[in-house]
Amino acid sequence: MTEHDILQKIRSLKKITPSEVKIAEYFSQHQAELVFENVTSISNDTGVSKATVVRFISKLGYKRFGEFKSALRDELVYEKESLPIRYSLKRNQLKSRQEDILGDNFSNIIKNLQNTHARIDPDQFLNVAQLLMKKDAHLYITGQRTSFPLAYLFHMLISRIRPDSYLLGPEISMLPDRLSCVGANDILLSIFRHPYGKQTRKISQYFAEKNASVILITDSEFSPASELATDQIVVPSEGLSIFNSFTAVTALLESLNIAALKFCDEDIVTHLEAGEKLLGDFDVFCPTKGFDRSHIQKLKGIQKRK
Repeated sequence: MTEHDILQKIRSLKKITPSEVKIAEYFSQHQAELVFENVTSISNDTGVSKATVVRFISKLGYKRFGEFKSALRDELVYEKESLPIRYSLKRNQLKSRQEDILGDNFSNIIKNLQNTHARIDPDQFLNVAQLLMKKDAHLYITGQRTSFPLAYLFHMLISRIRPDSYLLGPEISMLPDRLSCVGANDILLSIFRHPYGKQTRKISQYFAEKNASVILITDSEFSPASELATDQIVVPSEGLSIFNSFTAVTALLESLNIAALKFCDEDIVTHLEAGEKLLGDFDVFCPTKGFDRSHIQKLKGIQKRK
């Protein structure tokens, strides 16, 4: 039980009137949606007076409705489960499953992708992509712990079409130097997934205080940085693993890079050509032309004999 377990508080009430029973049942059935409600809407949905709703919330120990909603938000984001607990739960789930773990995981990934697509407004998505390419602004990208590889990947992709983008990594001692020039015209893309890193929230808060744009890619409507975001995209991350799933958020970031192409200037071609030349000059990749064909034929011969 969490500190703010609303339903537990309702169960502990010794006396409850018939009207309050209606409210209690409503709270039980719509707990996640309550953060979007107010006294009037609850009164209308339950058929009891607004005064009764206020008295019932007071009976639960809250001085005002705002305090009640704040407690609900805390409960929704409270310790999604620690890693040891997730290990026990997921291991028991795997024991009861069939042997097709690959198929089960792929099905879960598809479900997350579908849920992500269904909940994102296409216009908002394009607005975020356009914001990423905003002129006369610097783009910063951050993420901590397991979100850092996602931030790194996104930076690698977007920096090819947006040179003035900067990755804020886990080196805390370097942050003051990298943040010293942030202004109101700049943009932060913050990848913020459970368990929520304090450093990512601090960086997001710094940008918000500078009146800069904060794009939050998160896994919960009620993450600890939601109030700092100018734009928020929620991507489900639940899966079979004890760790949060990466597939849907990776697909989202890839899609943002694709959409950003719509807002590139024509001179991006010159930048890409210069980049390709430098990759060649520094001999970064293995050549694809002139590959040793005899080696391929030899491998094919081995496979045939098998």
